[in-house]
Amino acid sequence: MTDTSATQSTPRSDVPPMFYSAIEPLSAQLHKNLKIRPEAAYAFATKTNTVPLTVPEFTMAARHFPILLLGDELVPTAALGVQPEQNLFVSPTGQWDAGVYVPAYIRRHPFILLGGDDDRLTLGIDVASAASGEDARPLFKDDGKETEVVTQALDLCNQFHGAFLFTRDLSAALKKTDIVVDCTLEIEPTPGQRSTLGSFKRVDEEKFKDVPDSVILEWRKSGFLHAIHFLLQSMNNWDLLLLKAGLHSGAK
Repeated sequence: MTDTSATQSTPRSDVPPMFYSAIEPLSAQLHKNLKIRPEAAYAFATKTNTVPLTVPEFTMAARHFPILLLGDELVPTAALGVQPEQNLFVSPTGQWDAGVYVPAYIRRHPFILLGGDDDRLTLGIDVASAASGEDARPLFKDDGKETEVVTQALDLCNQFHGAFLFTRDLSAALKKTDIVVDCTLEIEPTPGQRSTLGSFKRVDEEKFKDVPDSVILEWRKSGFLHAIHFLLQSMNNWDLLLLKAGLHSGAK
């Protein structure tokens, strides 16, 4: 699977995160005529097979996607496909499957919070995402005031920022235990022949049962226990994802 980084904000000198290429601080003066994609147009996400998730999203995401733990930092990540550059939940024209959860990382694009030298966060925009279609959404009114597009984007980015920090704490807590194991995804292209598609990490259910009561109590108070249950539940979505991809397999 693809390894991604759940960047909630980005210093202006950093390499832009996934989906972004030309980030600038949003300005009524510089971007007064800028318009962006329609709200439910997600064509930019058609070629990603994974996307970061935050803990508050687990409740909805666990209904549809396997939630993987990727990289040394154990970044919670939704599996959207099983092949490189494959998102099974969005059409080539950008329509997301009806009734399927759209991760916040995708919904917030092309906006993002930018971190400065003084640790203050400001709203940024990927100017490379400018749109000119009939349904494109303006960011500013004729008098220079922000439209609801901007105010709603700022609210979403702030929520994502807080959720990212909590998610980072969950990952740190998991790293302190031995309940996270390596896992491989295998398919059976033809009967009796198996092929490995990729690897990731997940919470092992049997090891989870052996976590000391004192740690379980700590996790329950912090809100981590609820999230771990959804990580475990989400593994049941592999069969659905592979069926959607026209494959048969097993994750082990």
